[in-house]
Amino acid sequence: MTRPHHQKGIAFIVAAAILLAAAGVLALTQSQPAPAQDLKSIKADYRRPAALPVENKALANLGRDLFFDTRISASGKTACASCHFPELGYVVVDAHPINDSGKPTSRKSQPLIGLGHASKALVGWDGRSATLEDQAKASIATGSMSMRQTETPVIVEVIEERVKSDTGYMAKFNAALGQPIDIDTIALALAAFERTLEPAATPFDRWVAGDEGAISAAAKRGFALFNGKAACVACHNGWRFTDDQFHDIGTTTTDQGRGTVVKDESLNFAFKTPTLRSVALRAPYMHNASLATLDEVVRHYEKGGIDRPSRSPLLILIQLSDAERSDLVVFMDTLTGDGEGPKSRH
Repeated sequence: MTRPHHQKGIAFIVAAAILLAAAGVLALTQSQPAPAQDLKSIKADYRRPAALPVENKALANLGRDLFFDTRISASGKTACASCHFPELGYVVVDAHPINDSGKPTSRKSQPLIGLGHASKALVGWDGRSATLEDQAKASIATGSMSMRQTETPVIVEVIEERVKSDTGYMAKFNAALGQPIDIDTIALALAAFERTLEPAATPFDRWVAGDEGAISAAAKRGFALFNGKAACVACHNGWRFTDDQFHDIGTTTTDQGRGTVVKDESLNFAFKTPTLRSVALRAPYMHNASLATLDEVVRHYEKGGIDRPSRSPLLILIQLSDAERSDLVVFMDTLTGDGEGPKSRH
């Protein structure tokens, strides 16, 4: 039996407060953003680490070549880069990018930046791939680059032969791996490149490092709200602004996401928390591109989305003023990397 709405709302608040208190951050139920004296300690949680070392540069460089090469798709017309533009944080703004069959995908593509720092995290909106290698292989063999209607063994064989017929690729594979060219070594190279995709340095990073003038007063207020009253930190935590987990946030959809993959009704409509790095560049938002602007995203969280059994207990009732909502958006604008996309408005 469904619990009464007011009881369910109380349960959400209690669960979220317990989780965040355990993590050492401010309680979500407070009515004010984090006071200025607390920001210094909170900022430490967002200090970005050094870039990951590249263990096999030849392999990563080979992966870069393959990432932009249309020959690794069934049609010979689609590349990984077709849905992941470097200047947009390796994503596209299309609500439903066109796959190799010439049809719109059911979900928006996800950004690839920072994934090398999440080596134990499942890959994809619904986590169906255990590793970046698995995701790359599946995309080529049966996914968005496969033309789908073609039999998988045929697709794989054709793509392997195309790469083998290129003497330049033959030399690069020998230098990087010393192994034959096949779907597995192609995926290995692609994943090696994807792990090098570090988020660009941002005004927010400079502020965290000590440059008080790097972001505006409005952005600082937005950061305080993000970690306090607005409760964004419940899922978008750490320097990559993601917990790498799966949550039903109440979006309108028939896509059951993680619940379908693991056959668990409690994870129905749950999708992976995306990084907020470069978020201002990639509207529309959500896995189904259902929200056009960051302002709409904030308003969605205020309302709490669809009330259903699988909805995350981390969603709590919040009420923001127009000024607070604006400050949150200004803060998220500071997460755009230097040199990425159009210049930030703030």
